[in-house]
Amino acid sequence: MFPQSTMLDPLFWMLLGALQVLVFMGANEWAKLYQLGMNWWKWALAGGWWFTLTLTVAGAFTLLGENEGNAGWYFLGFVGAFVIVAGAVLMKVLLMTRPAAKHG
Repeated sequence: MFPQSTMLDPLFWMLLGALQVLVFMGANEWAKLYQLGMNWWKWALAGGWWFTLTLTVAGAFTLLGENEGNAGWYFLGFVGAFVIVAGAVLMKVLLMTRPAAKHG
């Protein structure tokens, strides 16, 4: 990733890992804020979507790094569009299945 560098590659990947931790920690707070009533299957769907998104981005940029530019951009465009639409559907499902607000 960083030619002729022995320090920037590990630092980059450690920073990326730290950002993933912040995303996972923030997801629980976000779910509480919107009162989604998350349970095991909702977390499994959300985690699966996040894994698919990160795998799509990683795959596309790996292709770009291997000088397969067209394949990388097509992969990011087609698979990425599907993942974004799936995320919107997942968000709709999470909002539709949240528990009713308790008044009183």
